[in-house]
Amino acid sequence: MKTSLLLTGCLLLGSVAAQDPVDPQPERAPTPAERMQELQDLQKKAVDEWRASRTNPKKNADGSMPAMRMRPDFGPVAEKALSFAKDYAGTDDAVDFLLMVVNLDSSKARPALETLLATHLDSPKLAQMGRMIPYLDRIVDEAFAKDAIAKLLKSESADVRGWALFAKHGAVIEKAPTDGEDYAAAKKELLAAVEVVDDKGLAKEIASAIDLREKFGVGCAAPDIEGVDLDGVAFKLSDYKGKVIFLDFWGDW
Repeated sequence: MKTSLLLTGCLLLGSVAAQDPVDPQPERAPTPAERMQELQDLQKKAVDEWRASRTNPKKNADGSMPAMRMRPDFGPVAEKALSFAKDYAGTDDAVDFLLMVVNLDSSKARPALETLLATHLDSPKLAQMGRMIPYLDRIVDEAFAKDAIAKLLKSESADVRGWALFAKHGAVIEKAPTDGEDYAAAKKELLAAVEVVDDKGLAKEIASAIDLREKFGVGCAAPDIEGVDLDGVAFKLSDYKGKVIFLDFWGDW
């Protein structure tokens, strides 16, 4: 009798357990940082495979050598970065993935840039594209570059506006006469931007560009170089003022 009750109890417990299983833990979604690491790993793999193909190229079936790629094929990496960006559409996390697309694959750069300008114009993260702004005419085209700079100048981020101004006035600072109105206006705008940006690297680049032009540009007096000649005699460049100087730059590599 006791054995029968024990078996019945076990069957009942087993039946209850079968009817009420423990729910498995839901799988955790990767974080943006983990997805970025995945992309960086894929990028490194593409670089390693490209280097290997150049070091030990495999011949074609007819014995000829295959055409060598000038750079790694980052297309699959950019494609996955685009899909990740869509997962974070409208958030700041999307900016990192979209910028990676622009950096890796020029064929996919335009839609990525259009999304950045349309959705993330006021994001401080957009300042990360600062150094590529002067090259937007090559990445996309001249009309797109001009329109992009105009939009970036309206960003709420001082750093984004600063990079856009630097791109807008770069050619003026580099080439316009330093005593002209264009140069003076560009310099004034850039120095005003330096006062409000948080990006110290940008502030330093602007200041250096102006300093370089005004101290070492065409028509400026060369700095008074001091040294010792091959005979051990000390000299200054100013010692030769008014004379024709031939400078021979050489090195031992």
